[in-house]
Amino acid sequence: MAAIASPYGMRPVQLQGGLPYAGSIRSFLLTVNPPANKAFFFGDPVGLSGGQPQVLAASPSNAAVSVNSPIGIFMGAEWQDPIRGFVNAQMLPANAITAGATQVKLKILDCPFAVFKIQAAGSVPATAVGLNIDLLGFGTGTVATGDSLVSAAAAAAVTATLPLKIIGFPYSPTSVPGDAFTDLYVIWNAGVHRYTVQAGL
Repeated sequence: MAAIASPYGMRPVQLQGGLPYAGSIRSFLLTVNPPANKAFFFGDPVGLSGGQPQVLAASPSNAAVSVNSPIGIFMGAEWQDPIRGFVNAQMLPANAITAGATQVKLKILDCPFAVFKIQAAGSVPATAVGLNIDLLGFGTGTVATGDSLVSAAAAAAVTATLPLKIIGFPYSPTSVPGDAFTDLYVIWNAGVHRYTVQAGL
């Protein structure tokens, strides 16, 4: 059972409609430190600021397009380091540009129709399928593993502006609905992902 709080960010598992996720990503250049100078961790939802990726600062919403509207999930980075040379890593440290990193490319899963596995910050019952849920823990991760600590809230609701919709649970011997820290399958709620809205920013 998922009895221990061990968030791991948003992990792609497939595409909507049961299609397999083939590991596809898009590379985005980063030439300046993001406004908050946060590290990027594997599984972090990211948005855009001035045309460049940044870690979300708060839970997104479909109420309005902003720099906090997600374009996808951070899956790793590559760059030229002044000491180590070429680096390919699961996380990008904070202030990487100031530290001398060049040719920085962030690998982002930007498909708006991906299905993700995420851990909730509490117990979520099987009856929550179809409801919406919030995101928590932005800008935090584990340096040792490079993994994000983003999680879902525990309270599912009908609230239309919440960023994620629960579509199922990863039933297994170690994960079932109602666990103390339930694993969920989620998708972006309608109008949350930046590619699914007409407004530009």
